[in-house]
Amino acid sequence: MHRATTPAHHVGMDSRIRTTLTMGRGATSAKRLAAIGISGAEIARAARAGDLVRIRRNALVDGELWRAAKPWERHELRARAVMAGLPKGHSVALSHHSALALRGVSLHGVDDRVHLVHVGAGRGRSDGVVVGHRPVAEDLVEVHEGLRIVTPAVACLQVAAQSGAEAALVSADHALHSKRITHQDLKAAFAAFAPGRWSRAPFQMSLLADARIESAAESRARWAFQMLGFRQPTPQVRIYADDGEYVARVDFLYEELKLIIEVDGMDKYQSRADLIAEKLREDRLRALGYEFVRLTWADLADHLVVRRKVLDGVARAEARRQSRGLASIPEVG
Repeated sequence: MHRATTPAHHVGMDSRIRTTLTMGRGATSAKRLAAIGISGAEIARAARAGDLVRIRRNALVDGELWRAAKPWERHELRARAVMAGLPKGHSVALSHHSALALRGVSLHGVDDRVHLVHVGAGRGRSDGVVVGHRPVAEDLVEVHEGLRIVTPAVACLQVAAQSGAEAALVSADHALHSKRITHQDLKAAFAAFAPGRWSRAPFQMSLLADARIESAAESRARWAFQMLGFRQPTPQVRIYADDGEYVARVDFLYEELKLIIEVDGMDKYQSRADLIAEKLREDRLRALGYEFVRLTWADLADHLVVRRKVLDGVARAEARRQSRGLASIPEVG
């Protein structure tokens, strides 16, 4: 996931504000600015000019960076600002997807509020910007870029308990694929954090999480297959021609069916050239006897659409086999 926490150089911005924002990776607090001699009136003027955006009382972010950021990048900025604005001595840590945002882990299906936990003991408080949660043990927290956050594995389990297994699977798959965590990390976090006491979703997510998955769309597709009772197809399969020449790597494959499932994320094809190249690739795979199912990001929100498309693909693959005089194969579901 792209990180957008390097402030731009603003024409006309007070150099002291710019320096403080740079040091805070796009975030600061009114108290920090006051400590270097910037008055409340100057802060208000910078906010009116768009140089600063106020997240909550005492929590500020770089205005230009904020306007350019994508939603998940804004979450990181918001989290940094909230932490910057907390009184010194607060024994809290960023948690849930707020901790994952700081790690650059993909997010899906989560809210915009900043999630915090007390460390060791304390009561969580919530408002329109912040959600406070039950305390966690000190050994589940680490320091990342100067901020206390729960470990990535714990954060994935927290997202599952809070926002559901599908949301957590997107994050866990990315964290595994990018080597931010291992399956052993998830197992250890599960034992230490014990999220199963209040939700089944962390267990469901842990069973499905797979380091081979390369995109949020693929994670969501696997969740749809699970909910539909389909056997999970093999992800990231390399396909070769009969002469051994490499042809393509596909998102998912039911090998015995020769059925390829490709999942198009929100920005998979950036240009007409990409579309033409994909069409040529698909034509070549069809010539080798493969059938295609193509799922879009919108399809993944409706599992009945996924079911129809996959079963239609199965029917085409079965018809192709019968036309070649081959025996029938087991059902996908």
